[in-house]
Amino acid sequence: MAESEPPDETVPGSGVNTRLRIAFMEFLANCDDHKLFKLTQFCRDRLEQAIEEEVKSIGLLLKEQQHFSKQELSKVEEEGNKAHSSKLLVTLVMEKGSLPRRVMWESCLKTKNRLPKLDNMLTDILKWGTDQQDFMKLIRGCTEIPSHLKDVQQKHKEELCKRTEKLRMNMISKEGGVKVFQLDDRYADLTVISGKRKWKHVEHELLARGREHEDWNENQSERIPTDKLFFSSFAQGKRSVAVSGDPGIGKTTMVQKIVHDWATDKIYPHFQFVFSFKFRELNDTNCTINLRELILDQYPYFGRILQEIWKHPELLLFIFDGLDEYKVRIDFADNRRNTEPKHKCDDPESWCEVSDIVYALIQRKLLPGCSVLLTSRPTALYLLESAEIDLWAEIRGFAHEERKQYFNRFFEKQTVAAAVFKH
Repeated sequence: MAESEPPDETVPGSGVNTRLRIAFMEFLANCDDHKLFKLTQFCRDRLEQAIEEEVKSIGLLLKEQQHFSKQELSKVEEEGNKAHSSKLLVTLVMEKGSLPRRVMWESCLKTKNRLPKLDNMLTDILKWGTDQQDFMKLIRGCTEIPSHLKDVQQKHKEELCKRTEKLRMNMISKEGGVKVFQLDDRYADLTVISGKRKWKHVEHELLARGREHEDWNENQSERIPTDKLFFSSFAQGKRSVAVSGDPGIGKTTMVQKIVHDWATDKIYPHFQFVFSFKFRELNDTNCTINLRELILDQYPYFGRILQEIWKHPELLLFIFDGLDEYKVRIDFADNRRNTEPKHKCDDPESWCEVSDIVYALIQRKLLPGCSVLLTSRPTALYLLESAEIDLWAEIRGFAHEERKQYFNRFFEKQTVAAAVFKH
């Protein structure tokens, strides 16, 4: 099994990394049908994106080997766009059994053009190795919560559900004002892509954003669903995630949706507990505090049970929303936080500043193994240059179809929604 990324060896004119594809072909040969099925399920979203540019050629190879009928191939080719075509192709293959599934992977390796997303995915899979115990545990599912923690988990989910089920929206109408809706009725999926902008590109973040939204490199950057930021093929082994986005683009609403969906058992079953904080609210904490008290301040029903929860940090997710709104500058390059007693925070009971707690969680000094999601405007990302961030992502607003979904949900009258969308 490959331990690291295979050396780049490309075919002149095509950009295809033949060394990588040969290595992955060997991997497939050693991967039994059950593991390949689980791997395909785990990587499905990422695979669908990776093959969007070569759906037709992969479909033809499947037809040549009699795994696709002429009608099925036509159906794939007739889909409205490449994203739909790739989803349909993978769906059809997954319904057919082990051999077509294996042929689909082999066909991906036979494409004549370089597919950056495919190369990135293959490289990651070779690094993981499906024979690794942790990886197989991950793709099998979540860890069962101990019986003595179930009651407090249920109480926590009910409380988070109450806090996140409503969405307040500023209305554009003659009456104006704010209206309250059910979150699930109004939320539209955002386009979140991998990577981050360089500092020089965000100094004037409010200028020309509409044009930039259309200019991001679709072939290079992967679209990451918000339910795949952790424990997915996009984020295998990644524990700290930073999501940036321009003012008003939906960072806080995205966090609200993630918390709500976890509380209603829709996403991230691997996390037994999720703790969400807003930096603008943390500004009000002007005294020393510890992580235990910080949690009890917002979630008082945990009480003494926190001592049990600390024992398994890998099952915890901490969310900090709006780094740019925090009044205290957190310098992740300042090593004094690791040595000076007044800043050092390596225990949930250690008394220190809130900024020290955030620093210690992200830098894996406090509860190492826990997961952290942090959001910020792009202009504050320079603060994280020395932070232990595993995955960088950016909200780019809505794709074409998501915009239509958003307008249909935002405007109560569908005629108005249609008119705005066309405009």
